[in-house]
Amino acid sequence: MQTKGNIVTMQNTIFSNSFKTIISIFLLLVILLTFYSATYTVETGTVGILSTFGKYQEDIIKPGLHVKIPLIQKVHILDIKLQSANYIGRQDIPDKRGVINKPNIAVLDNKNLPIGIDLTVMYVPNANEGSNILGKYGVNYFDKLINPNVRDVVRDVIGKYPAEQIASDRTVISGELKARISKKFESMPFTLNEVSLRNIQLPKIVLKKVEEVQIAKQEEQKLAMVENQARKKQQIQTIQANTRLIEITTKAKADAEKQKISADAQAYKLKIEAQATAEANTVIAKSITKELIRYKSIEKWSGLYPKLLMQGSDTNTILQLPKVDE
Repeated sequence: MQTKGNIVTMQNTIFSNSFKTIISIFLLLVILLTFYSATYTVETGTVGILSTFGKYQEDIIKPGLHVKIPLIQKVHILDIKLQSANYIGRQDIPDKRGVINKPNIAVLDNKNLPIGIDLTVMYVPNANEGSNILGKYGVNYFDKLINPNVRDVVRDVIGKYPAEQIASDRTVISGELKARISKKFESMPFTLNEVSLRNIQLPKIVLKKVEEVQIAKQEEQKLAMVENQARKKQQIQTIQANTRLIEITTKAKADAEKQKISADAQAYKLKIEAQATAEANTVIAKSITKELIRYKSIEKWSGLYPKLLMQGSDTNTILQLPKVDE
């Protein structure tokens, strides 16, 4: 009987210990779950907004480890990194983190021709407005606020232009879209970073007309280029002719000048020679005396008197020498 009682006591002890162990494990799990549910982490590039019984708090929670009241408070994470909304293609593409993909914006021009606009809008949610963003629009704030405003601006701007002008005035239209969308964002809790007009899809009939106009412009440019080349060629030929004329005129002037210089030199030479001869003759004339003439006459005389045979006479006539004045 005593052995049986000991066994029962042992069983009761084991059951009691096991129950205590289970209770301890349960309490530990409760503590761990409570601690886990009371802590949360806010990552870099995001902010946290606490709601208490569904009411959002004004203060935002910065990145890091934080504590909240389990079952009473709930944390909502808002991505404040650069967001990119792409309007492209004809089908809705699944969104990625920070990238929203929508079909291109279908609009009508001022003649009711359909046009497709590919556009990219980049923006950043204002961190300090996190409670306002989630409280008014929720996590799908893009579809509720940004998307309708962007589409309205695009339709208003594009609708003023004819389709054929849209292609040629792309830069002007892109600037107007950016200005109008920027104005819209001024009243939103977001900061606009960039608006890019990526592509304009025109109707085939307009594309054909634009192509014809482009070909006409190219032909006009080619014609203008040919005319410009011909004009330049004519100018070059005129310059060459003028240059040649200047060269010929310059050479003629140089030759004439050279001839004039040569003639002046020859005349000067003759003048000098004449002056020299005259001066020599003057000197010679001054040096001739009666004695010199007599001496030269005698020196040149051969001793014979010159004779002149007169026709019809046998008489030899002696040529008389001129008298020399004494």
